[in-house]
Amino acid sequence: MNDSLDLRPVLPALVVTLTGLGVLMLQAFAPNSAGKRGAAVGIVGLVGALGTTLYWAGKPGAGAMSLAGIVVLDDYAVFFHVLILASGAIAFLLSPQYLRSIGRDRGEYYALALFAIVGMLGLVSGLELISLFVALEAMSVSLYALAGFRREDSLSLEAAAKYFVTGAFASAFLLYGIAFIYGATGNTALRDIASGLTAPDPNTALLALAGVGLLLVGVGFKAAVVPFHMWAPDVYQGSPTTVSGFMAAVVKVAAFALLLRVFATGLPGLADHWQPALALLAVVTIVLGNLGALAQSHLKRMLAYSSVAHAGYLLIAIVAPTEAAATAILFYLVGYAAMSLAGFGALAALAHQGREPTTLEDLAGLGQRRPLFAAGLTVTLVSLTGLPVSAGFVGKFFLFRAAVDSGHAALALLGVLMSVVSAYYYLRVVVAMYMRPPEGDDTWGAVGLASGVALALCAAVILGLGIYPDPVLEFARTAALALR
Repeated sequence: MNDSLDLRPVLPALVVTLTGLGVLMLQAFAPNSAGKRGAAVGIVGLVGALGTTLYWAGKPGAGAMSLAGIVVLDDYAVFFHVLILASGAIAFLLSPQYLRSIGRDRGEYYALALFAIVGMLGLVSGLELISLFVALEAMSVSLYALAGFRREDSLSLEAAAKYFVTGAFASAFLLYGIAFIYGATGNTALRDIASGLTAPDPNTALLALAGVGLLLVGVGFKAAVVPFHMWAPDVYQGSPTTVSGFMAAVVKVAAFALLLRVFATGLPGLADHWQPALALLAVVTIVLGNLGALAQSHLKRMLAYSSVAHAGYLLIAIVAPTEAAATAILFYLVGYAAMSLAGFGALAALAHQGREPTTLEDLAGLGQRRPLFAAGLTVTLVSLTGLPVSAGFVGKFFLFRAAVDSGHAALALLGVLMSVVSAYYYLRVVVAMYMRPPEGDDTWGAVGLASGVALALCAAVILGLGIYPDPVLEFARTAALALR
């Protein structure tokens, strides 16, 4: 790898940053049109960043481009650049209609989301713990503001306050973890840390293990892993619905990209110690996430606990340090991002005059009134359950097979059993849409063109990965090889 001052790895993030600044200028000098144009400008910027990534990654002999060994544009980073930028564009398509319905269609919403994406791009490209911490904070600060974007809503302000306070504690744990690992190895670069932990003495190993535990607390908070998940239901419920979808999908993608890179590249020498801990976290996350979702009557809280459960499924594969497991995680994250955006996006698309669906009764009879919309939501829920001919089924198959092949059959069996349990709370939404009579008049908003396109794209990804997963699977396999 070339460790010269090559600026190409940061060009996509620079494009997104400049786009965010442009949206802020638009809000300052043309406030009446900033909301309408902010989404369009943001999507153009995200597509431009995506084109920049693919241009440099696709040049013959480009290989892994590195900025002084701190930020890299290798196959792994390219995979997540594509996923994060594409998911961000879909989130932007879903946002304008919803923001207009709640009276908050302002340009700073898109600017904050763009700055959060800049942090995410840093998370998936970083090769050094300090730069990863800076990227994580850049993402987090923007998300705190987005969570409280409905300033007139006490639930939104409460969500922002809870997210900020718990996030600050998580950041402190992460920073202490970095300090401990630096104290043990004298390095913050992941590959140098791996070299320093090849054969550590007992004192060094103990200090490094303390650092690993603290790192896991910080990153586990962002990934909503039990027991660091308690913020998620309240924050997802109180935040604007499009922000909840953005956090459930894109933030979780970035968090697991960080988690996999750090543990696979920087900490393989301590695998015998952190694998049992991750296995335990996987078990409690899957069980408590699914049981928590079973008890929910509020749709956004149910999806929040569902997000926790899916974090547990992903942890199963991280416990298995193989290329097949890494490939399975990357593939699953593509389908999961589409499912999360579609689930929250469907609720946002029905919002009207500040109201949005929150309970099963709100969706009763939707299959009769809006058959196409209900069919798309059904595809999403079926995939979240993990039923065949969907991205969720294929993704779980690869996750659980990787666990079995690496000797963790018990974890795979637990994942299968809890997926069966999850069918109850996912499919009862389908039952409400198709088997309950509609109540009263249809007072929900008409689904706009942009929202319809976004939901259709998500449904196409979900079904496409379920029917023909090979192209994305091969892309994920190539990206996983960069973790060596």
